[in-house]
Amino acid sequence: MLPLLILACFSAFVFEPAAGGLRIIGGQYALSGQFPHQVSLQLRGRHHCGGSLISPSWIITAAHCTYGQNPSQIRAVVGTTDLLAGDGKSFNIANIIIHPQYNPKTQDYDLSLIQLTELVPLDDNIGTIALADMETNHAADTVATISGFGAINGNLEMPTRLKYAEVQLWSRDFCNPQNIPGITDRMVCAGHPSGQVGACQGDSGGPLTVDNKLFGVVSWGFGCGARGKPAMYTYIGALRSWIKQNSGV
Repeated sequence: MLPLLILACFSAFVFEPAAGGLRIIGGQYALSGQFPHQVSLQLRGRHHCGGSLISPSWIITAAHCTYGQNPSQIRAVVGTTDLLAGDGKSFNIANIIIHPQYNPKTQDYDLSLIQLTELVPLDDNIGTIALADMETNHAADTVATISGFGAINGNLEMPTRLKYAEVQLWSRDFCNPQNIPGITDRMVCAGHPSGQVGACQGDSGGPLTVDNKLFGVVSWGFGCGARGKPAMYTYIGALRSWIKQNSGV
């Protein structure tokens, strides 16, 4: 099982929780400092999932990325757009807090907080991202941004450079249990109708941002860039109070 849950090929799209997550299909390569909040969570030295730095000591990611994992085997790398460049800074993990209602079968409440052993020094390439307010909502077709080190095609080719892409938020008129079995109020969906742009394996846990705020976390989908199928993101607004209670952010 790969970390993004790929029900079919996504880390979780019709899918099964992925063990590594999704990657960005389509899109562009990021510039240094363009996404200073982007985190690469590395398991035993290899990229496993994405994440977002929300304070100098806390990272937010998907629960399926940390479920069953030992904190001592995961490191967080920040401040780089190329995992082979050697310019990223690596940090040990002190604690992992998985949402107590996380369901690994349905991916409901797919959210996890990671506490680092030391404070991350912020600079031009490393920064935090603000969280969307409780119950924040956006109109259908609002443009959102996704970013990650995940696969860049359906063959799960995994480059080392950070990519990003713009996707559209989909309305509840389509993203509801009748059309997408398993979707809940803790999820929002976004994607590109053409299916040529989206998250893929390895992007799990990474950010979906709107107006420079973290609106969602990559959770699951129906494959990498499936035509007419959105990806599911854990909805930050619905779990904002839990995040505040456990991280202080």
